Amino acid sequence: MKKKLFLTLLFAAASFTAFAYNPYAPNSFDSVNPKSWDYQTALSLCREGKAPDYDERFFNRGEITRYELAGVVKNLLENNSQKGDDGQKLAKLKKEYARELESLGYHEEKKKPGGTPIFEIGGDGRIRYNNDGKADARVRIETRANIG
Repeated sequence: MKKKLFLTLLFAAASFTAFAYNPYAPNSFDSVNPKSWDYQTALSLCREGKAPDYDERFFNRGEITRYELAGVVKNLLENNSQKGDDGQKLAKLKKEYARELESLGYHEEKKKPGGTPIFEIGGDGRIRYNNDGKADARVRIETRANIG
């Protein structure tokens, strides 16, 4: 009886971990096909000199993994404005390599809200009556300021 219970629990545990793995997710250390759109896009942008830390020689050294190509994409994103045709290409690359870029420490700078300064005051108040006829009160005030 104990053996059957143990084997059942072991099978259940193994099946839960098997379902947790996504076989369709790209592996960061798989080679990138030199004929793929992402490889060709990064190569063409490097040939144009848009990635200061990389040039065509980086691509000529053999197979490149997704992680290495994400390093090129990170360099492209950090050194170029994302406008025009190049901006569309970079946005597509950024979406494709989001996981690898995150592991490389790439974070987009958030735009600070411009315009008029904001000053908010808010809060809540409470009055509590006890059974013996006494009352107590509490007021909380919260302020928030965004001064340009």
